[in-house]
Amino acid sequence: MSNNRYFITTLFFIYSFSLLSQEVHKIDLGGKWQFRKAGTHEWMIAKVPGCVHTDLMRNNLIPDPFMGDNEKKVQWVSDIGWEYEKTFTISDTLFRSQHIELVCEGLDTYANVYLNDSLVIVADNMFREWGANIEPFLRAGINTLRIQFPSPTIENKARYGRLKHKLPGDEKVVCRKAEYQFGWDWGPTLITSGIWKPIYIRCWNHLNLMDVQYIQKGLTDSIADLTAVFTFISSVSDSASIQLTLKDKILTTKTIYAQRGMNAARVDFQIKKPKRWWPNGLGDPYLYPIHHQFYFIGKLAYEGTQKIGLRTVNLCEDMDSIGDSFRFVVNGVSVFMKGANYIPQDNFLTRVTDSSYRALITSVKEANMNMLRVWGGGIYEKDLFYDLCDENGILVWQDFMFACALYPENRDFIRNVQAEAVQNVIRLRNHPCIALWCGNNEIDEGWNNWGWQKQYGYTRQDSAEVWNNYRGIFGRTLVSVISHFDSLRPYIPSSPLVGWGRPGATKHGDMHYWGVWWGKEPFSTFEKKTGRFMSEYGFQGFPSMTSIKKFTLPADRELGSVVMKAHQKHPVGYETIDEYLLRDYNRPKDFQSYVYISQLLQAEGIKIAIEAHRRAKPYCMGTLYWQLNDCWPVVSWSSRDYYGRKKALHYFVQNEYSSILVSPVITNGKLQVFVVSDSVEDCNLDLNIRLRDFDGRIYFDTTQNIEITHNSSEIYVESQVDKLLQGKDPKQMVFTTQLTFGNKTLSRNNFYFKPVKDLQLGKPVITKTVTKTFEGYLITLTTDRLAKNVYLNTEQSGNFSSNFFDLLPGETRMVNFTTRDKSPGFEEKLKILTVADTFN
Repeated sequence: MSNNRYFITTLFFIYSFSLLSQEVHKIDLGGKWQFRKAGTHEWMIAKVPGCVHTDLMRNNLIPDPFMGDNEKKVQWVSDIGWEYEKTFTISDTLFRSQHIELVCEGLDTYANVYLNDSLVIVADNMFREWGANIEPFLRAGINTLRIQFPSPTIENKARYGRLKHKLPGDEKVVCRKAEYQFGWDWGPTLITSGIWKPIYIRCWNHLNLMDVQYIQKGLTDSIADLTAVFTFISSVSDSASIQLTLKDKILTTKTIYAQRGMNAARVDFQIKKPKRWWPNGLGDPYLYPIHHQFYFIGKLAYEGTQKIGLRTVNLCEDMDSIGDSFRFVVNGVSVFMKGANYIPQDNFLTRVTDSSYRALITSVKEANMNMLRVWGGGIYEKDLFYDLCDENGILVWQDFMFACALYPENRDFIRNVQAEAVQNVIRLRNHPCIALWCGNNEIDEGWNNWGWQKQYGYTRQDSAEVWNNYRGIFGRTLVSVISHFDSLRPYIPSSPLVGWGRPGATKHGDMHYWGVWWGKEPFSTFEKKTGRFMSEYGFQGFPSMTSIKKFTLPADRELGSVVMKAHQKHPVGYETIDEYLLRDYNRPKDFQSYVYISQLLQAEGIKIAIEAHRRAKPYCMGTLYWQLNDCWPVVSWSSRDYYGRKKALHYFVQNEYSSILVSPVITNGKLQVFVVSDSVEDCNLDLNIRLRDFDGRIYFDTTQNIEITHNSSEIYVESQVDKLLQGKDPKQMVFTTQLTFGNKTLSRNNFYFKPVKDLQLGKPVITKTVTKTFEGYLITLTTDRLAKNVYLNTEQSGNFSSNFFDLLPGETRMVNFTTRDKSPGFEEKLKILTVADTFN
């Protein structure tokens, strides 16, 4: 079978947008099902979409794996096969349809689908949509749909045992299943099975419109030239008419002739004086709602709306005098990418609500991010995720789902991967947010730097065969899919191409830097080891005490407890945090203080990294820290914990990713004040710098108006540290910098000359007033002396507009707390913690 024919066949079960249709009728088969252990007779209630773990919890047959150390108590679930069953009734009128198909949008992962005891689908890929013609097996009246899910661990073991070469990543590499389910250094081992996406019967007669692709052929200030490609199957040959409209204005109408079988109709159209789609911070992410109507055999067969964004995105990997650049150019502008790496939001994917997606992307936008990297060990996200990124100007670096492993060489596996890639590229390609396709996470680096060949005992011939298969997937199969279905977007085979421990890592392409954390190098190393695009780096921090209380009992809330160990997946995670913490902080007096200080440690460390990366522009043109979120409650690298609560890092990032950043740093005995601008326009701002002690006495205070060049990083103040301090005790001094435009503060940054443990911090007296507002409460704070890293905390659900900030004497800080919980006693329940409160 040729590639083209294979691609077309794969298209058959694709829907990339919602349609209002006269031709297609869907019968939803979700909702109430029943399930049982394979080989037993006792059925239990199940909910579809869902998974076996959530169904077992719903039936009180297993404890919540996220609570305490329950994870280890449920490992048996993946070693057993499971069966799901539903009975449903079909009327005689359904058989008037010429085509009746079963569509399974997501089966996790090995699945045998029976309709009335006839096998209709055999599935082995969680990331694919599966379907079959079921007309011969369906009957009027009562029908039974049964799906067998063999044990994924047993099936993986059998398939792995048949491989010619044992492969890094071990048994999980043989199945197309979210790899993080098998455990990671931030996630549990919870290997699920089930119907995790919608399942339904689809009926149609003369026409099945499968996909509409919008291709941008040209874009100028005056005109956008576009083509809409309609892919459809027709059961008859006849004329058809396609009409495109924009806000009730007809863009074009075209008459075509549909042949029996597969068709692809191209409709050209234009948009005059187009508005461009811009990333967050650079402009409006404008979306055009293009409405299409498809008339066939004299009647309206389909209509639907697709929102499209008009923009250009190029990845420039130019050779220069230093190495190879890695920068994104959007609408002709070199854009410094600011963001994070994203993982699935839950180990049990169907528990993630639409409101959770909205809250997450809102927090991303509010943190001034413009890019998320969808990491290759998770899933291709649901449509809503990409819709929200479109709407909020968040570009997406999209990995294919391969991470830190090598994969089988057999033909069936390659075809499975090819079908998976085709389906997901087609589903996502209309989204303006998609900026890059990346083949995999760290596999090239693993092959070259992690000793896999020695670990698995490969001969020279073995290595050649295994590496050739790697190149087959990431250098041929995925390249072919992209060139066929989304040729206007860039593709890279792996991230990174040069690992952090190898020469040239800082000079070529994107970089994952783990000398900090894995290498236990000091945070200051971030200032020396900056690459061309920092696509991974990070440091761990605890979730908040409020979150910890949700998965622990009081006796568990100490570092050495069994439960806290169960919620730290890095083998030396606690030891690493502790070592770094004692470099910069005094030993916290209790567990709650340790939790708080760990968040500050994480935030301050990543702050050093982000500012170093931004100061280094245009040498460095992107920074994506690891990681944005969690899939369960855990001590990890995330800036938002599993429950959606912001850690100190997430609050810090909002300032660190501001469009214009003031950044002081000491280099070779000189204190330099950088101003970094990501704006597309020049501007004039006031830069204020002050030297003051912790009691509020000011020794140096000056303001100058400065002209800031667009898209730049420049030094505006430079002074020898000794000259600046003029004999003052550096343990009692803070150097403050602030950029303002009129009365509006655009960026502020405080610089301390010594580690926090050496600062002479007295306990401040903080005065607070709380005022009710329409959205919650306004908190006004003042202090008599420096209050280092003020942490506001309450058990009420809600969101503080800022937190973990330094409050200086003489300043007034106002913080909004947004909440729907208007229960009395908020002011009394509001707790305030500072660094000075955490040691004896």
